[in-house]
This record gives sequence, C-alpha cells and structure tokens, in this order.
Amino acid sequence: MKTQRVRPVSRSCFRAFLLLLVALCFLRLSSADASENYIFAVYPVHDPNRMLTAFQPLADFIAAETGVPVRLVVTGNYEEMTRRLADGSVHFAFFTSSGYVKHASSIPGLVYLATYAELDAKGLVTPYYHSVILSLEEGPVDALADLKGRNFGFTDKDSTSGYKVPLTMLRALGIDPSSFFGKLFFLGRHDAVVEALRAGSIQGGAVSDGTLHNAVRQYGDLFRVLAVSEPIPLDAVVAASGVAAEHAEAVRRGLASLAPDSAPMRAFREQFGWPAAGFVVLGDEFYEPLRRALEPAEDAGEREADG
Repeated sequence: MKTQRVRPVSRSCFRAFLLLLVALCFLRLSSADASENYIFAVYPVHDPNRMLTAFQPLADFIAAETGVPVRLVVTGNYEEMTRRLADGSVHFAFFTSSGYVKHASSIPGLVYLATYAELDAKGLVTPYYHSVILSLEEGPVDALADLKGRNFGFTDKDSTSGYKVPLTMLRALGIDPSSFFGKLFFLGRHDAVVEALRAGSIQGGAVSDGTLHNAVRQYGDLFRVLAVSEPIPLDAVVAASGVAAEHAEAVRRGLASLAPDSAPMRAFREQFGWPAAGFVVLGDEFYEPLRRALEPAEDAGEREADG
C-alpha cells in the first residue's frame, strides 16, 4: 500500500493563519463590547463638563431602564450627533427639535421616544420653549433696527433656537442677515453668545429663553429682549436602529414616568436653571408644524467670522 506524505505547512501560511485568528478574536471582542454598552449623546449647548454633570443622571436612568451600561458623550457639534446617529456609533440622543425634523426621515431606523417638557410661568407642564434675540440693556441697541451694521452672534447652524428659528424671524421682518449685520459670528454654544455680548464683541445675539433665564440668574438684568419667537417644540429623545425594540420601549415608558423632582430633572435645574418638568410622549406629528415652518428657511450663506 502506497503511503501519501503530508506536506508540512509553510511558515508564511502559519503566520497568515495566526493573523486571521487574531483578527477574528478582535472583531468578536469589539462586537461584544458594542453590544454590552449603549452610547447616549448630548449636544454642546453649554460647557462640555457641565453637560456631562447635568445629563449623567439621565444616562444612569436609561441604563437602569434597559439593564445595559450607558456611556454619556458630548458631541463636538450638532452635525456630529446627526452623523453618529446615522452610522450607529450613538444609540440614544437628546436631539434638537430642528435636527429631529430635518434628519428623522433620513436616518434609517431612528425612533422617536419622548419630548422634553418644562414648567411655564404658571407652573403648567409645557413641551414648548422660545428663541430670543438679545442686546445689552446698557448699550446702543434698543430695537432690532439698531443692530444694522453691528456684529451679531448665532450659535450653530443646526441649532433650533440659536439659528434656524431666529433666522426665520429676521427674514419675516425683511432683514437679510448677510447684508444687515456688520459681521456674523457662529459661536457654537448658547452660553458663548451671552459671553460675547457681555464682552462687547457682538451687539446682538440669538439664544434660547432658558439660556436667557440662566444668564439673568448669573449676571442680573443686563440684557434687553429685542424679539421673542412663537412657541418652539422642545427637544426629543431618540433611539437609533441599533437599540433593541424592547429597550427603546422601556426607555419611552420610563421617560414618561419621570417627575419634576426626579434626579435627572433636578440636575437640569441645578446645572442649567431649566424649569425641567419631565418628558411627554407626543409622537412625530407634534413636530410637523415646526417642520413646515423651517422648510422655506434655506441657508443664506451668511458671512462667517472667527469667533
């Protein structure tokens, strides 16, 4: 009987086999790590460290509702949050209302969970807020017309109350920001607009009414309100496609049960001065009026300057 010799495996083949095994193990570990943690993203409306302090109780709440550890991140800007929701590297997000109405239909599998709510001046729960255009009380600007030729600050081009809504307000009054103001600044955060006003580098700016409330609490009555928007739907909590359906539903139910004295709401009040009340489940249709209102607002190509 003829014996068939077994050819030895070459060193190069053995090395290739080992590399393949290492790669497969790495992929498995990476996949396991991703499946064992959820990422909850918030946008940089304030200093990132302050954002982390304010939103950590809500991240802990989501972890408790899902039974999955949750890591909180502050995105560099609004655009990053949208991109990461789309590519799946973020699982839950506190999404601006304008970001939600603009991108919800284009991010596959994005699920609306609930809308943040506040207490109004009468102590009633409301899912609305406002954009305000400000100047300094002690200054040369008493009305919007006085801002002609002066410097003006927005926050971010994806901000609802810091850009999109005030842009619509100005255009409704026949004001084209690109030709009306001296210089335009996009300062990134709402509190940065307040600080630029105080420093005198801008003479007018747009922020949320919550930012104004916090600034008055911190600095006193330094600010003059030049214009106030119509009510704007507050931000939405959303889940990306990578979130298990039962986890998304658990978070939705949990958010709806949060009371004004809950730890997440207390953190919002303590860090931001927001009159936080909890969350309400209203559905995507709640944002439809804002979606229609923002449709005509195109990017006007305003001149940007380093802020």
